[in-house]
Amino acid sequence: PRRGEPHAERIALDDFPGEVPADATLYVSLEPCNHTGSQPPCTDLILARNIRRVVYASGDPNPITSGMGPRRLVDAGVAVLRGPSDLERAALQQNAGFHSLHLRGRPYVLAKWAMTRNGRVTTGDPDRRWISGEESRSFVHYLRAGSGAVAVGIGTVLADDPMLDVRGPIANRTPVPPTRVVYDRSLQLPLTSRLVATAADAPVLVIAAHDAAPERELALRAAGVDVWRADAPEPGAPCLLAASLMELARRGVQDVLLEAGPRLIAAFAAADLVDSLLAFVAPFDAPSDQPGFDLDNPLVEAVFATEPIASGDDAQYAALVHSAWEFPGARPD
Repeated sequence: PRRGEPHAERIALDDFPGEVPADATLYVSLEPCNHTGSQPPCTDLILARNIRRVVYASGDPNPITSGMGPRRLVDAGVAVLRGPSDLERAALQQNAGFHSLHLRGRPYVLAKWAMTRNGRVTTGDPDRRWISGEESRSFVHYLRAGSGAVAVGIGTVLADDPMLDVRGPIANRTPVPPTRVVYDRSLQLPLTSRLVATAADAPVLVIAAHDAAPERELALRAAGVDVWRADAPEPGAPCLLAASLMELARRGVQDVLLEAGPRLIAAFAAADLVDSLLAFVAPFDAPSDQPGFDLDNPLVEAVFATEPIASGDDAQYAALVHSAWEFPGARPD
């Protein structure tokens, strides 16, 4: 569930309105919480429904509640078991954004791109709008729906005028749209862009340098766009990209889908801010003078080192850069 929505325990038990059998076991990926935030404690619900056995896969990294839920349940006579380490690792990765937010102070970043077999990200053909096929593009909307933010660079906006919204069947099941983030150091985002035109429908956040023109910021804000400026660079301070992820974490964003071009993706990777990679490779080549990735680029080599799966006519490659169980403090068994 998204932040602020009912937790998994409540969703599961709401689907089971009758009396819980005495021998029932509740299985959850994250330890039940024992504090009141945007939702009441899950431990209250578990005890109220008279569940006598709970198995959880991973601990909660949130210091407000870490370990408290299992202790309260045990004190109330509930049998509480923690899953084996392989299950814990799977659960940590399943909830990587949540754990990243609390253990690293930044969202989990998935860098996604589409390219031709020879690494080009545009074809030069004005009649061909997309590189990837319909099935791949449909899957991207599911990725957007599961992300707190979708991020691109200003170059992508100027070239494609994207919407970055969630469309297709998943849209009706996405009550909270992801924040659309544009990395735009000098605030070039056109007021006539589709992002600005739809800022009232889904939030748009522009990441700018400290010295971007104030009049451009005022114009964007008047159009309903939020602007965040990085601090002036100082020795030892995080770079703009790292600082922006910390700001997104402050806003509650757990997962970022980075749908940027090669330059911005490479900049994130160079700052060690990319956690996983997803590339859709179309079954054709494009002219070599088109922008894209060199095939010996470490990011391309990383995805090509994995086994692809079919995505329509495309090949989908996924590579893990930082596993959630390797986050500082994750403490897998």
